[in-house]
Amino acid sequence: MDGSSAEAAAHRYQSLFSDVAGISSRELLEDSLLPSSTPTTSSTRSTIQPKWRFHGHNVLLVDVRTDSERDVSMISGAVSLGEFKTNILPSLESRVSDSDSALPDMIVTYCTIGFRSGMEARNLIHEYPTIFAGWENDDNSAQEEGRTSITKVGNLDGIIPFANATEYERSSNNEQSPHRIPMEPLIIDRKTKTATNKVHVYGPSWKMHLSPAYEAITFSRIEFAW
Repeated sequence: MDGSSAEAAAHRYQSLFSDVAGISSRELLEDSLLPSSTPTTSSTRSTIQPKWRFHGHNVLLVDVRTDSERDVSMISGAVSLGEFKTNILPSLESRVSDSDSALPDMIVTYCTIGFRSGMEARNLIHEYPTIFAGWENDDNSAQEEGRTSITKVGNLDGIIPFANATEYERSSNNEQSPHRIPMEPLIIDRKTKTATNKVHVYGPSWKMHLSPAYEAITFSRIEFAW
């Protein structure tokens, strides 16, 4: 398994969407799994969901993959694109300021390796210009355009790089900071909400890019690099 090759492939896909910030799974994990003063046990470890953060932003992860892919596993705390548009987007449309901490101020889409999620992130920016903006836009530009709040949009490098990054963070957690927020569950079963080691990788050729700590699942011989 060559995790760096998966990250390199994801970076190539992310670069196709210059108006959307490319988000690294390692950075997302590093920003989110900060030291915790609360002791954790094996019983609480299986129920805690991480609160995703990136460069000071409260992040909501949006899984743009198919239902079948999500049935294999999802990143903990993520919602489907359909759930996002039905349940969360209306609240973002009606939000009057960025002071509403109950709502995310950054949406990060993800798929397998960053292509489909880049398309959906771009669609959000183009379809809802009064709500969403790419990383390069700031709050001053929002005010100049008559907007009272702004929600950043980013594109994660994908669930394969994310799974690989969890292994890196897990080893760092054990060796350097045993009091960090617990590592489980980060990839979960959609129905039970418990940790799983299964990850859908879209095509057989992508199995080699996934950490051996995870079981690569494919549905067909289709070789799309998404």
